Amino acid sequence: MIDIAILDDEEAILKDIRICVEKEVSTTDKVNLFTYTSANEFLKETESGHEFDILISDILMPEMNGLDVGRRLRAQGIRTYLIYLTSYTEYAIDSYRVEAYQYILKDEMERRLPRILRRLINLVKKEKLQFRLIGTPTSKVAVYYKDIIYIEKENRHKYIQYITVDGIYRERITLARLLKELDSEAFIMVERSCIININHIVSMQKTILMDNDKEITVSRNYFKEVRERIHLYKGKL
Repeated sequence: MIDIAILDDEEAILKDIRICVEKEVSTTDKVNLFTYTSANEFLKETESGHEFDILISDILMPEMNGLDVGRRLRAQGIRTYLIYLTSYTEYAIDSYRVEAYQYILKDEMERRLPRILRRLINLVKKEKLQFRLIGTPTSKVAVYYKDIIYIEKENRHKYIQYITVDGIYRERITLARLLKELDSEAFIMVERSCIININHIVSMQKTILMDNDKEITVSRNYFKEVRERIHLYKGKL
């Protein structure tokens, strides 16, 4: 199932957004739709463990603005896709600082939201099919690609470690073989002992900062190619 939340403090606008979303969503999409007029009520849901796949949110609200809601989600390590709907253009840059997927003016909602939502639903569907089973033949755990922050080789061992949002998992496999089996543009090797997930990058300067605060050094031999592949991948999104 795909869980989509809509957040707007005005009931009439919330209803309009819901109608617009329902027109695009089909039964085959298997979507659960949730609506909130309170940012605090929405955040209570996430703090209780409910992780939404997509949030469509207003920006200017009395309790807490939508940008702060996005910051709170990111601080919790939640990778919910954010779509901001607003009547004001001046918040566009701030929205991308919280890694918003899209920023839509409300007077363009009926034209832009369905197309953007369709693309995003298809992306979430694909992500939910991308996972790797790790463990013994009798006890395996599904580790989803989207939850993997980075993968590193253990020193002097034939095992690698998956560092994920849920914890650490181990598997006996080479990084080169794993990268081939993952078969995803989101994963790139930044040095011989480390693969990163581009979706979890916060910034890239001399090192790469991941969203779990891990700083990863990029080999000089890889730096230019890594930077180009990151820009190319994010451009496709």
